[in-house]
This record gives sequence, structure tokens and C-alpha cells, in this order.
Amino acid sequence: MQQTQMRTESFAPSPTLRPFIQRFIVVEYSAGQTTKLLPGAGIVAAFRFKGQCLINGSSAPNALVTGLLDQARVLAHSDGCANVIAMFTPTGAAAFLREPVANLFNGAMPFEQQVRSSHLTLIEEQLAGSPDNAGRVKRLEQFLLTELRPPRTDSLVAAAVAGIHRLRGSLRIAALAQVLGFSQSTLERRFYSAVGASPKKFASVVRLRYVVRLRKGGATFTNIAHAAGYTDQAHFIKDFRRLAGESPESFFRSSTGFC
Repeated sequence: MQQTQMRTESFAPSPTLRPFIQRFIVVEYSAGQTTKLLPGAGIVAAFRFKGQCLINGSSAPNALVTGLLDQARVLAHSDGCANVIAMFTPTGAAAFLREPVANLFNGAMPFEQQVRSSHLTLIEEQLAGSPDNAGRVKRLEQFLLTELRPPRTDSLVAAAVAGIHRLRGSLRIAALAQVLGFSQSTLERRFYSAVGASPKKFASVVRLRYVVRLRKGGATFTNIAHAAGYTDQAHFIKDFRRLAGESPESFFRSSTGFC
């Protein structure tokens, strides 16, 4: 992909938040840019402290939470747009949200519907007023800690998530349920409640992210299809098109593709 006007800085969460958040990312745009964002295997909260953003052509609120997606989105950022993004672990978002995570699948919701409005107003002011990104992440961690309500850990879901990641999304859910010693219906019900998507949808996104890593490493599409467990390249292309909205060749050739 061509060089963009986007700058990112990544931060590890504090030990207390590590079970719930994978990482924080500050994304800043020096010029207006439209990007296509591929599905990710987790719920994301974004807090914008500068500029404007459109999601699929509609204005985005300053703070929003996006559920697990199985389709790409188009983001349009204004000059100088900047966001702090909290990327939750597969089951971590439920510790902060009032809304059941299952209701967020393929959707986005203003964060003001999830937390106390007075707290949200304060964090928005603090993010805008912080002198640097490290300070912004620290402020956001403090805000999230005030909202933390750790849910009961579901060991079945945790084992299923680990199994899906271990096999890079290339597996049959019925076989996974059998290995874990539960019926497929029980696994699907508990997984959807904790993660916000079915195990099959989650696995398809994990597989897609593996494809992206392989391509970034220079693998050919033929090699990717084999490594990711597809029966042939045609199956790989069809699956990628379903999730990304375009062929892999078109996506990775485009300067607007944001993985």
C-alpha cells in the first residue's frame, strides 16, 4: 500500500486493564483521508479529540463503541482528525458497557449510551487538553477504570477463543464444541453472549486477519490460500470479497485500504 498521511502510536494497557484491553492506539491524520477498515476480531471504543469523521457517509459521534463486524467500513477523516482507540480483548468490552455486547454486532453506538454522561464529558475535555498522546492514554485509562465492572469469566468461551486463535480461524465449530465437551448450541449461545458474535463469525474474522498478516509478509495469494486452510484460491477470494467488499488484489493494491 502507498504511504498515507496517517500516524499511529500504540500503548500497552496498565496491568489492571490488561485482561480487558489489548492495546490503545492513537491515530492522527495530517490531511483528509478516506480509508477502508477491514473487520476486526473484537469490540472497539474510539474517542475523537480533534477533527471530524464519517463512517459509511454518516457523521460519527466524538465517542463511540463499535461491535464486532463481519464487513468492511469506509471511514472519512478530516484534516487534523485524531482519535484514541481502545481495542478490547474478545470478551473485555462487557466489563465497561451497559448494553449487552451481543446487541452491538455489525453496529456502532454513541458511548454516551454506555456510560454516565458527566464522566464522558470530562474525558472528552481531558483528551482535547492533554499535551501528548501518553497523557491522553493515561486519562482514558483512568476513565475506563471508573467504569470497570468485571463480569464473571466464562471458561468455555475463553477456551473457545483460544482454540480459534490457535488454529487461525480455520476450523469447524462443531468439532471445536466436541473437543471442549459441550454441545454446539451451548457453545454458540454462551459465545455470542460474551463476545458479541457467533463463534463462526469470530473465526472468519480471525482467519481474515491472518490473511492480512501473511500478505504484509509478502506471501502470494496462492500461498495464502493454502496456509489459511482454504480448499483452493477461488474459495479464498470469495471469502475475502464477502468480508472486505472487494477482491484481495483490489484491496491490497488500493491506497485507501487500511488493515
